[in-house]
Amino acid sequence: MSGGLYSQVQKAEDFFRLQAKNDSLLVENANLLQTILNYRLSVANNSFQEFELSQDDSLVQYRLIPTNVCAKTIHLRNNSLTLSKGSNHGIKKGMGVISEKGVVGIIKAVTPNYSTVLMILNSQSRISSKILNKNYHGNLIWESSDPRLMKLLDVPKHATIASGDTVVTSGYSVSFPPLVPIGVISKVELLEGSNSFDIQVLLNYDLSQTEKVYVVEMKTAYEKEKILSAQ
Repeated sequence: MSGGLYSQVQKAEDFFRLQAKNDSLLVENANLLQTILNYRLSVANNSFQEFELSQDDSLVQYRLIPTNVCAKTIHLRNNSLTLSKGSNHGIKKGMGVISEKGVVGIIKAVTPNYSTVLMILNSQSRISSKILNKNYHGNLIWESSDPRLMKLLDVPKHATIASGDTVVTSGYSVSFPPLVPIGVISKVELLEGSNSFDIQVLLNYDLSQTEKVYVVEMKTAYEKEKILSAQ
């Protein structure tokens, strides 16, 4: 009897040790991804040498809060995630949520210990995106029933684009840094009488497999949001 009890206790201890190891790895990944995002921004601003030499976080514009997904829907018209962290951990409504592979969604509601994410696979989602290495941007939306196919709106018909072009975040909003991966253009059409292309985007990743994510905190979000709302 005592041997059986010891076995059960041992399994529980092994589980918690594994969980602690996974949590530690999640934090390490968050720090690495955070460095990459901020380095990209410093390169775009021609301040990468300052960023490399800086010994403090004065040039860190984005901080990532690692967390686990504790509930989700994926095959509805309006899908969402529930995260196991909330306002007690610095999460606020409107923050972007990413994975190691790309964009996941935007924080919609927050409690002290939980938060919900309006996924990009949601009829209400609008993600400011751009075509990499080209000066064309638009809003990414989800209109199909396929969780891998998105649509990019508002790209003018004079734009030089083609299937295979890469789509990333624009960095124009306060939710996401620039250049977070989204997908590639899989189809381009110009509808009769339209001034913009009908662009289909194939996601680079499978959101149904998402279990660990990173909430994006922008240091100057309040200041940027204030100036944007005044325009």
